[in-house]
Order: sequence, then C-alpha cells, then structure tokens
Amino acid sequence: MTVRALLIKRKKSGLLVLFLMTAWTLLSLRQYEPPEQPELHKRVAYLERVIQEGTGPGTALAAIGQQNPEWELFTLSFSAYAFANLAAQQPAFRAEAARYIDLAIGQALTPPVRDAFEYRATASAAPDTTGSVLYLGHLNLMLGCLRELDPASPRTELHNALSGALYRRYTLDASGCLESYPRLRWVPDNTVALASLALHSQLTGSEYASVSHQWVTRAKRQYLDAHTGVLVSQVDAQGQPQEEPRGSMVGWSIWFISRFDLAFAQEQYKRYEQHFSTNLGLVRLYQERAGQHTTNYGDLDSGPLVLGYSIPANAFAFADAVALGDLRNARRLQRLIQLGRREIETPTELRYGVRFANLPVSPLAEALLLYSEFPVTTHSSVRSSTAHVAF
Repeated sequence: MTVRALLIKRKKSGLLVLFLMTAWTLLSLRQYEPPEQPELHKRVAYLERVIQEGTGPGTALAAIGQQNPEWELFTLSFSAYAFANLAAQQPAFRAEAARYIDLAIGQALTPPVRDAFEYRATASAAPDTTGSVLYLGHLNLMLGCLRELDPASPRTELHNALSGALYRRYTLDASGCLESYPRLRWVPDNTVALASLALHSQLTGSEYASVSHQWVTRAKRQYLDAHTGVLVSQVDAQGQPQEEPRGSMVGWSIWFISRFDLAFAQEQYKRYEQHFSTNLGLVRLYQERAGQHTTNYGDLDSGPLVLGYSIPANAFAFADAVALGDLRNARRLQRLIQLGRREIETPTELRYGVRFANLPVSPLAEALLLYSEFPVTTHSSVRSSTAHVAF
C-alpha cells in the first residue's frame, strides 16, 4: 500500500469515528416524548379490560396475584394513577377514567386482593384501617384520584374515613413509618400513603398533609444513608434504619415523594443518579445497590441482577426522570426499556412482554409504564408535548 493510499484510509477511518461520535452525542442529547395515538388508546383498552374482568379464576389479575398478591394490587392502583394523569391532560377522557378507577377500587376491596394485607378478618365492606400501610396507601391514593375526577362519587365517605385513620396513625407512631407487614416498616410503601394524604388535603383543605411534611423533616434527620444520602429501605419501630438503600425502593420513593415535596424528591433524585447510575451517553444504567456489580437471580424486589443493575431500579428511575422533568435522562432510560421489551398487539389492544425471556409481567408492567410516562406534576416541556393525547 502506498503512503498516499494509507493516508486516505486513515482519513476515512478518522471521518467514520468522528461521524459515529457526533451521532452518539446528538442522540444522547435527545429528550423524552410521551407515546402518541393509536398506541396509547390500545394500551388503555388493554388495562380497562383487565380491570373489567376482575379477580376471578382465569383472569389476568388472578394469575399475577398468584405470583405475588402485591402485584395484583399494584396493577389496579397504577392503572388508576395512569388513568387519572391522562384524564387531567385530556378532559374528554375524564368520565371514562373515573368509571374504571371506580371499578379498580371495587376490585381492590374484594377479598382476593385485600386479604393478604389485613391484620384481622372482617365481614365489613370497609377495609381494616389498622392493617398494612402498603394496601391502605394505594387504596387511599386511588380514592383520591377518583374524587379528583368525580367529586360527587359515593366513595368520598370512605376516602375521608381512611385518610383520617392514616393521619391519626402517623401522629401516634413512634417510628414515623407505618407497618407494611407485622414488624416490617418499608419506606417506599409509606411514601404512597403520605402522597394520598397530601392529595386529600389538596382536594378538601384537610390538615392531613401536615404529616407528609413532618415525615420529610424526619427523613432528612433519620432515614438517610450516611454514605449516599439517599433513603434507606426499611426502619424499625423507633425509626432507625434497618436495611441499606436499594435502587428499586429509592426510585419508587422518589416517584411518590414528588407528589408532596418536590424539592426533597429532586434532592434524592440527584443523589440516586450520583451513587447508583452509570451514564453511557445513549443509555443510563441504575444499580440495585450502590457500588455492587454482582450478577445473580436477585430477589423478589429486584428481580435478576446483571452486573448489579436491576430492571425495577431502571424502570423507577425512568418514572422519576419524567416526573421531575429530566427529559434527557428520561430518553436514555426509555431507550433501555425499549431494548428490553417486545410488543404483544391485537387489533384493539397493546401490551408489552420482556424481550429475550419469557417473564409473565403484564398487566402490572403495563400499568407501571403507563403511569410513569405521564407526569403528575406540571412541567411545561412535558405538558406541551402531551397535548396531542386524545381518546
């Protein structure tokens, strides 16, 4: 090869590298945009059918409940939150959303869902207000979403009663965090209940949001990990940390804290990003535990770990990025989600499965994703890009 030919070859290689670097940079700067029609309409139709079918034998809810009772509840609750967010952006969807949120609440009140979370058996249609904050928090937030769309709903009485019971329990509890299960106080479950009390105050003018603000003050003093500054996963009966921060729980907590203390949520989000994530430009990866790069089957909360990265940690980080208006990071995480999912489509419905593995994740995964894609807080850049959504 002549010197001239070698120089030309090197020049072409340099131009190719420069092109690839430029393309990589430009793609990494792109921002998240919510899904459009007709995809969105089909996804809503799928979740509506799941709720309509209920929790009886052979239904999607019963199947996912057999894997984990929490997943059955979460499918109902996150569907309700997603519908409420969509209705807030599209008034034409308001009546339909209210109807299906009411149905979801009805399903959440049935024994197949509530029995796993109640400390005492009761024949009453009303929930046991001494039971799990995990169950009661989601139920109360669903009730708040319904009340926001339908102030005349007959369920407002239950909303008032449950909010009052949770408020009183928080004012009396020495730990500042109520039990998810006997002697187990999980921080992320409490953030849902606190968000529900803040919403009740927003809708009614009640004083219940005060415990949410008091909780944040205490969290900053007592619930933060000394090394990372992010929320621990679990506390004891005196509010002392019992388990290290975990990505699947930190991301979840930030998501709901953003509903009642945006500044604290943003602070936690930055620390989460700093200590748990790796930025690769086009994508960003979040770990289950800060600084740990193990590969194993994980546990029920994390799922499989690949070099320490977990699916829930990344999914909830995506939700946080959208909720807090970090649209560039949301786009990076959206690319990762799109890489790992596959479409399951019919003429009227659309849901997603896991690519590369046969994991039965729907309908919970679809409910979580739909809620995460539309923020509950107002960020003008996101809000303007969702104006096209119509039902």
